[in-house]
Amino acid sequence: MEAKAIFWQALTPVHPGTGQDSSSVIDLPVAREAATGFPVIPASSLKGVLRDGRTDEATNKVFGSLEQMGELTLTDARLLLLPVRSYAGTFALITCPLVLQRLERDAAALGRPFNLPLANVEGEQALAGSAIQHNNQVILEDIDLKVKGPAEALAKAMSQVVFGKEEPYFIERFALVSNDVFSYFCQTGLEVIARVRLESESKTVANGALWYEEAIPAETVFTCFAIAKDPQHFSELEKSRYLQIGGKASVGRGLLRRLGGGQP
Repeated sequence: MEAKAIFWQALTPVHPGTGQDSSSVIDLPVAREAATGFPVIPASSLKGVLRDGRTDEATNKVFGSLEQMGELTLTDARLLLLPVRSYAGTFALITCPLVLQRLERDAAALGRPFNLPLANVEGEQALAGSAIQHNNQVILEDIDLKVKGPAEALAKAMSQVVFGKEEPYFIERFALVSNDVFSYFCQTGLEVIARVRLESESKTVANGALWYEEAIPAETVFTCFAIAKDPQHFSELEKSRYLQIGGKASVGRGLLRRLGGGQP
């Protein structure tokens, strides 16, 4: 079996929904991992979009059909980097030790480790890029974090892995925060969008037709793995540089681009 890591960046807010209404204030939440609560894009959504509109024999062999199982396996696209509003530098791209440890564990299990220079931060500490620091602090939304040290070594290594090159905007905005802080922003830092349905004749809001939906913000980076017996199957993934994932396509939601990093 051969494996390849794939990284996706949200160009617009993404709504990979759960397929049902919620009993909370958010009527339409995004899909989340049960154990961590981190947003996730299900593998079934990715695979369905990648093969959408293609019914030839070669596509059926790779992605599967009603009559046969596909030879290409995709994992769920897990959250790697979450954009959060910053007092300095406009926004930060944050991750945490748990996310990176799981990425390295999974990559090593598939025989393709990244060997990132992992670090650890706890409590209200952060490793941070230069653009988001202010008086030796990183101020994210309403949380003030003390800069434990520079993030340049880890940021450069991750930039090579994710983008395939050093991206200055990423390196200077990257921050490694504690697991608890990251979990907090995964719960509170997503977009909440109010939607309405209008009466066709009067163009006023229909009775009871107001709802709130959650969306993963633009600039978020996800990672997934593709697994196949034949490495040539990976070329099918390269045919789609841009994808539209989840609902609300007609209002610009869910546009992803495949980044240039990952594993050859």
